Amino acid sequence: MAFDMIKAEEIINQAFAIFPVETVCLEILQKGISEIGELWYQNKASVQQEHFTSALAIRRIESLITSTPNPIRVQRLIAGCPSGEEHTFPVLLLTLLLRRKGINVIYLGADIPLEQMEHTAASIHPTLIVLAAQRLTTAAAILSTAQLAQRLGIPLAYGGHIFSHLPAL
Repeated sequence: MAFDMIKAEEIINQAFAIFPVETVCLEILQKGISEIGELWYQNKASVQQEHFTSALAIRRIESLITSTPNPIRVQRLIAGCPSGEEHTFPVLLLTLLLRRKGINVIYLGADIPLEQMEHTAASIHPTLIVLAAQRLTTAAAILSTAQLAQRLGIPLAYGGHIFSHLPAL
């Protein structure tokens, strides 16, 4: 909240020195991102504080992904966010956790355009497509991708804050 990157990095480094990667990522980074998002929603944190915190956590997850050993399983997954979705932390974290289990995850990031997904799927040959949406409007964009995936015979998994917040979706 105080934009103190040095102190934040020290705390994260200490946590990684003491606890397993999964524990730090789920109990500190993920819960921290969720908490700051809630504070932003309640107008108790600024957009800048939320972006600073998210960027810090995302950089750490990306560095962990980079240092993960090569996949040992034959399955290939596509992971990313549907068109319009910019909040990548949850699917980036999932990418890390799956890669640590030896799964080959092709992370495509934010705002994946549906128009190019068929070509991407044809070149990657995934066994599963995973999409994460945080807002209702971007959750709606998953439907078109699900229809495409079904036509291509590729299973699709999805999740995100909006599905936890509105389970009826």
